Amino acid sequence: MKKLAIITGANKGLGLSVAKQLVLNDYKVVLACRDKIKGQQAEKFLGENAIFMELDLSNPKSIENFSNEISKSYNGVDILYNNAGLIYQDFNLTAEGFESMIAVNYFGTYRLTLKLLENLVENRGRMIQVSSLSMYLARKMQLKNLHTKESFTPSSRYNLTNLYRSMFAYELEKRIDGKASVAIAHPGITKSRQSRPYEVKSIRKSAFTYISTNIATGTAPVLKAIKTKNISAQKTFAPKYFGIYGKPGTMRLNRLVYNEDLRKKLWDFTAEELNLDLKFRK
Repeated sequence: MKKLAIITGANKGLGLSVAKQLVLNDYKVVLACRDKIKGQQAEKFLGENAIFMELDLSNPKSIENFSNEISKSYNGVDILYNNAGLIYQDFNLTAEGFESMIAVNYFGTYRLTLKLLENLVENRGRMIQVSSLSMYLARKMQLKNLHTKESFTPSSRYNLTNLYRSMFAYELEKRIDGKASVAIAHPGITKSRQSRPYEVKSIRKSAFTYISTNIATGTAPVLKAIKTKNISAQKTFAPKYFGIYGKPGTMRLNRLVYNEDLRKKLWDFTAEELNLDLKFRK
């Protein structure tokens, strides 16, 4: 029987690249995407071992429906790769009144992971959390006024969400106590536009074009996190040199991630905000 992997944001970029490699390694891959047309295009591109399922991480009902469908359709989950996220978005609120990057990048990840945790535990599976070099630019934790324009900039909020995703993964590993495994991986600065479910003839240049790497370099740390037997969320898988170049290695996280009091504070805040906490069936 094929192992089951779920990849959020798998219709393009890093998510699609990882999905392609897992399909080649005989996984059944669920492409969890918000956009139905793009998700179906990716499904067709990857072939019969990939299946699109609609998932909007900003919508709790969508997360609930998705996790219920996974539970009905499959016996456990082997890999959950939390890849989807918004990058440098202008200030916007979701229907729940949450700032959009916090809602999708962090709250959505938290909700989906906890909803699927029993499925992961059933197969002694693994959650891989995407992060970013921007995590290191977050200098302090912010919980007040998260959903107002006060102190908001697209870059600082994106940095914060990557810090929170890393803190969540680290704390989750401790709380589940080996029932499943957890890893963190970031791609460095990679040309994610190289990965599309169609031929890419040209890539729009930006300030990062001249230091960014090809998509294979960005994909490699995620695949390493999936394949390595004994892993820990205490470090992140990343390109070996400066977190940008070379084969995958590991590097320390933002120093705030190692602060147990801050991690607990973030977890308690999130559990209360979303009315959702870690519980295992007895």
